[in-house]
Amino acid sequence: MKRMVFLLLLFAQQITTAQQVYITVNANGFVRSKNIVVATLQKHLIARAAYEVVNITTKAAAPVQQIDSNRILFILPDHLQPGEMAIYLLTKRKPAKIVNPVTVETQPGGLLVKVKGRKVFFYHTSIVPPPGNLPAYYARSGFIHPLYSPAGNIETDDFPVGHAHQHGIMMAWVNTLFKGLPHDFWNQQLQTANVKHVKVESVETGALISVIKLRLQQYSYKFGGIINEWWTITVYPFSDYFLFDLQSTQQNITNDTLYLNKYHYGSIAFRGSRQWNDADSLHYKSKWNILTDSGNSLSSADGKRAAYVSASGLIDGKTSGVTVFGFPENYNYPQPVRVHPVMPYWGFAPAATNRFFINPGAVYTSRFRYFVHNGDPDTAVLQQLNNDMVHPMEVAVSYTMDKIKTLSAY
Repeated sequence: MKRMVFLLLLFAQQITTAQQVYITVNANGFVRSKNIVVATLQKHLIARAAYEVVNITTKAAAPVQQIDSNRILFILPDHLQPGEMAIYLLTKRKPAKIVNPVTVETQPGGLLVKVKGRKVFFYHTSIVPPPGNLPAYYARSGFIHPLYSPAGNIETDDFPVGHAHQHGIMMAWVNTLFKGLPHDFWNQQLQTANVKHVKVESVETGALISVIKLRLQQYSYKFGGIINEWWTITVYPFSDYFLFDLQSTQQNITNDTLYLNKYHYGSIAFRGSRQWNDADSLHYKSKWNILTDSGNSLSSADGKRAAYVSASGLIDGKTSGVTVFGFPENYNYPQPVRVHPVMPYWGFAPAATNRFFINPGAVYTSRFRYFVHNGDPDTAVLQQLNNDMVHPMEVAVSYTMDKIKTLSAY
C-alpha cells in the first residue's frame, strides 16, 4: 500500500502531456543566436521520454535533452534581437531514434571525441612516454592532444621541441609550497610533483550533448596525492565550429594547506601547433597570432587581464584558431594571462597578482569555454560569445501564460 501511494505521488509530480510548460527566453541587451539554454523545472520530467520546445509564435522547434529529472537543455532555435523575448512550449515529441551528434569513443590510451563524425579532441587516460631520447620524467597522462579544427588541422602540440613538459590542453600549478617544500606540478624536469589521470568517472550522452567526467590527481613525489581534480567536459553539437566547456574542480585531500605563490604562470594552459614553434626546425612554418577581448596582441597581451584569448595561424596552409573564455565566476576574473613572446603557448594565471591557497578539504573550481574555428577569428562572433557568458539571457519557466518564475541561466 505504501509503495502504491509513493508511486501515485511521484506520478502526480511528473509533467504529463496535459500540462502546459512554457519557457521564456529574454535576450536582454544583446543579439542571441544558437545559444545554449538550460532551464530548471519545478516538476519532474517523465524518465526517458522524448521532448522538444516549440516557439508559440514562430513555430521554430528544437530537440530537448534531459540533464537530470527536472533540468533540460536545448539550443536556441530563433535569432533574437536585443530586448526581444521568445516563449517556447515544452512538449513530448513522437518517439524516434535520436542519434547524438557528439560521440565519445574509448580507444587505446584515451577517449576520442567527435561531432557529426569530425574529430574534436583526444584525451589521454594512459601515460604517454616521451618520444626519442627524452628523459622518462616527461611522461604524462591527463591532458588533451590533439585538438582539431573543424577542417582537421591539429591545433595543439605535445612534448614540443624546447619544452617537452608542455602538453596540449593541460592544468598544472607551478610555484607552490606544501609542507614547507616547493612543489612544481608543471615543470616535470624538476621532479617534485606531477599530474596524472586516475579514472573516467562517467560518459553521459543524450539528444544534443555529451558530458565526460574525469578524475585526475596533482601529486607530490615525496608526499603522494595533494589535489584530487575532476574535469567535467561538456561538448556541444556544433560542427561548423566546435564548442566545449571544461570545468576543473580541485580538492585538497591532505591535512596541510597548499600555498599557490604569486607567479606569472600556472593553471589551465594551451600549447599551440608545432608549425608555430620556431624551435622546431622540422615543422615550423610561421608564427601564431594572439588577440584578447581588450585588443591586445602577441606583443602586448602578456601579463594583462583577459576575458578571452584567441590563438590562430596557418597550419598546413589553412588558417584556424582556438579561443578560450574564462567564466565570470572564476577566481580573480578576468584573470591575468601568460602569453610567451616566442613559444606558442599561453595560459590563464590567477596567481599572477597575488598568492592564494587551498586549505585541507577545500575546493577550487574554475571553468573555461573553448571555441575552435576555421579561418581568422571573427571579433563580432567572439564578442557575442563573451556577452553570452558575462551577460547571460534570462530564462524563466511557468505553467500558465500569466505567471513566470525565474530560473537559472546557463
